[in-house]
Amino acid sequence: MVSKFFGFGKSKQSGRSEQQAPAVSSASSSRSSPAPSISGEHDVNEDMVSQVTTSLQSSSIFSKGRHTIGTGTSSNLTDGSSLFDKGLGLTAIDENDSHGRSTVGKPLRVLDYERLTSLNPVIEEESVSMKEYNDDHSGLASGSGSGMGSGNVSTSANSTLSKHNAGLNSSRRSERHYSTTSLEVLENELKLLNENLVSLMDDIHQNVTNVSKAVIQAIEFFKKFLPDTNRVTYTVTMSNSLQLRSITKIVSHFVDNLLNASAFQNSRSILLKAYFSFLQKLNINVFEDQMDNIHTLPTMRNFAIDDKCALPNMDKISLIVDEIVRCDPSCISDQDGAFIAPVLRGLSRKSAILTVMFGLPNPQQEHHDMIKALFSTFPDLHFYCVKDYIKPCAEVLSGISPEMKAKPMETTKAPTFVPPFRVPIDAFSPPISLSISTQESQKMTGTLGGYLYPKIPKNDPKFAQFADATFAVTCAHVVLSENQDYPYVSAPSALLQNTYKNSLMEERQHYSITSPEYDGFNQELQRVESNLKWQSDHKFGQVVWGERSIVDKSLSDFAIIKVNPEFTCQNYLGDDINGLPDPALRFRNLYVTEKIENVKPGANVFKIGATSNYTTGKVNGTKLVYWADNRIQSNEFVISSPQPLFANAGDSGAWVLSKLDGKLGLGVAGILHSYDGELKQFGLFTPIQTILTRLQAVTGVEWDINPPPVASTTD
Repeated sequence: MVSKFFGFGKSKQSGRSEQQAPAVSSASSSRSSPAPSISGEHDVNEDMVSQVTTSLQSSSIFSKGRHTIGTGTSSNLTDGSSLFDKGLGLTAIDENDSHGRSTVGKPLRVLDYERLTSLNPVIEEESVSMKEYNDDHSGLASGSGSGMGSGNVSTSANSTLSKHNAGLNSSRRSERHYSTTSLEVLENELKLLNENLVSLMDDIHQNVTNVSKAVIQAIEFFKKFLPDTNRVTYTVTMSNSLQLRSITKIVSHFVDNLLNASAFQNSRSILLKAYFSFLQKLNINVFEDQMDNIHTLPTMRNFAIDDKCALPNMDKISLIVDEIVRCDPSCISDQDGAFIAPVLRGLSRKSAILTVMFGLPNPQQEHHDMIKALFSTFPDLHFYCVKDYIKPCAEVLSGISPEMKAKPMETTKAPTFVPPFRVPIDAFSPPISLSISTQESQKMTGTLGGYLYPKIPKNDPKFAQFADATFAVTCAHVVLSENQDYPYVSAPSALLQNTYKNSLMEERQHYSITSPEYDGFNQELQRVESNLKWQSDHKFGQVVWGERSIVDKSLSDFAIIKVNPEFTCQNYLGDDINGLPDPALRFRNLYVTEKIENVKPGANVFKIGATSNYTTGKVNGTKLVYWADNRIQSNEFVISSPQPLFANAGDSGAWVLSKLDGKLGLGVAGILHSYDGELKQFGLFTPIQTILTRLQAVTGVEWDINPPPVASTTD
């Protein structure tokens, strides 16, 4: 699919406005060729989405053809036209257009042997104290200007670059001539660094040089950037400097695509250190979160696209995703679970650029070739491919149901035993976020999301029996994948309890029958078996409806469970949850009271799943697109922040929650149904309003997360 929507004609390429001539040229002339002005960035970027050659044949995820499901391969693009071109009114550039840059039949540039063979050895510099940098940075004098993009960089503080020309060696002085203003020096240094790195990357992609030599040269380029300057006194931002975004893109391409093998670990670390020092000079803080370890080198991370993102071409990313979703699935195929995720990526949120992440269960060489082909098409948009995939986040286990005399559910534990599931303090008032499964489940378990209430008048003859009913909600694949015939469910999960019981029985055999350890195992086994028998006699509820299907190009995966009237339920997290690091999640802030109908991009959210418990993240501003069930699907998703994990197997059905502004209580944004199974940093969810609207369409009754008000008993 990528080739189908990225396979349209090239146009202007920002950051490299002068086409690289294939003719022989000297090294110095290639370095000193003029670069576009920073102030002219808007014109350069105005048509970024029309830059990929129509002749590119790339077999990427979501490519054309239906012969590769689950095989790890894809068919080539045979149609030179693009639905994206037609949908957006973009036209291909003629091959003879002097402003285009065709990659077809283009000869290799003459190798600059002086630059590649006279490499200085990489010498470890004296370690920079990152703690010292973090402390000093907070007191930097920053300008009041908007940044580098429009040429109005702040000059409120005295420049520290006035000695730059005097410190240049003779070879560099012969190549460039600076005016006396420090701003011009900084702009030209950024341009020169970007030109050198872009040229170096061309050499790699055209097999002129190898990656190892290129890394050494790239590090040398960073060392030559303002060598006599510790930090500039200007404010430089990613949103206003095309050169800075392009440099960051090249470093990201090195780290994520060229140096991702373990053999390049040292090269990757040294390059990141040089890039980190470069950001230090530009006063870009990579320690935004005080919890970050300031004594270790930062690594590339993904961040959510939020409402504060001011990077150019945001609208183009959204249009690409929308066009992919509207594509006819009959002409598209790929590995099951493959996805495309637009995110921000960098050492920190302030140093991140727009990135398109391609996740595949089994990446092939052709997918890496696709990334290589896409690199030169967008000057400040990063692409990378990684082993990852979208899968439902229900946990698959096995268990056997026991038989035992019934006793009330017990919460006391034998010494040293902590069950891997949560047991409610009051068995007749189960809180939300408990583990859940069908009573006879042999493999599937998930999370109880919360409770829904139908708004039914008591005098309604058709639905009067449901007027005061409470319905639990979770994912359909949790409770309907094994039994479609209205199964009974258990909370906590009967499957988890049976699996725990079997593990206890196995471990008990390692001890003597007369030992105190054996007796301890017996006590815990009796407690678990008693709870299971009690659940069998007091059924929590029964599934009455559910679906896992595609509705309006998005996955609808939820089921409602009619709760036994002897249970009293409310949308309450419970005060027995351990390990909540947020001190605000206490008392009234443990109750879910409102629906969040329009989730703001970048909103802070959290979930409490049966497996991974409490995790936090930020809602991404652009949907994720993935291939599953033989069709394209799109979903809102959360990116974990700050910890590297948001969801795991067994968390399906958990509500995605957020604290309310200026009031007590929590808001529910949606229900978690899938995650990326390899990295576990994304959580896909269905908005709560979508679920309620779908329920109303199916049942003809309005639904809410709050119970209807109690009718007056006065005559």
